[in-house]
Amino acid sequence: MNLRRSIVLLLAAASPLASQGARDRLAGRVPPATLGVLDSIVQDAARDGLPTEPLIQKALEGGAKGVAADRIVAAVGASADQLRSARALLSSAGESRPSDPGEVTAVAAALSRGVSPQLVGRLSTALPGEPAGPALHAVADLVGHGFAEDSSVDLMVEGARLGLRGLRFLDVAAAAVQELQRGRSHAAALAAVRALLPQVPTPPRPAPAAVSHARRVQSSHERP
Repeated sequence: MNLRRSIVLLLAAASPLASQGARDRLAGRVPPATLGVLDSIVQDAARDGLPTEPLIQKALEGGAKGVAADRIVAAVGASADQLRSARALLSSAGESRPSDPGEVTAVAAALSRGVSPQLVGRLSTALPGEPAGPALHAVADLVGHGFAEDSSVDLMVEGARLGLRGLRFLDVAAAAVQELQRGRSHAAALAAVRALLPQVPTPPRPAPAAVSHARRVQSSHERP
């Protein structure tokens, strides 16, 4: 799944409505001893107006990987704290919708990838009245590929200044990563993409035949 589609799905899944039936969704998929405390964490987040789907997914991920019960609880609790910090950061930055689930989730994801609160606030300020989620995800992806966080934010701020909005920020990140994969240094990759702004091309979608082949390969690997 490409980054653009992943971000769309993540933002769509950020709704607090996901808290409904948290215990039922987790039952049988996490250690039984964790169910009560995990459900409590999720319900507390829901009462605070925070997105809860990231918490449920964190718990499910730990259960699928066989992580110890105490570590799953600690990870979900830390994620809840990060969501609260993200909302507070949006409020302090003057974000027009500081409790928007997608925005809160995006900021929390950026913070978890190592983007500093100061730079998150700077990027939000560069997009007054606009959802900063896609830009934050783009920065987080760049940081995950080894780009310096301040340079990554600078690139998105420049894109915003030139009129880029929404999912177009993900195209900027994808273009920088492609330049890196072609053998350029991180600095040279950013410079190359900056020179293209705001006309950064949208990455091509995989050909239907390639997608079909990939699905057949995956299916063969999943057979017992």
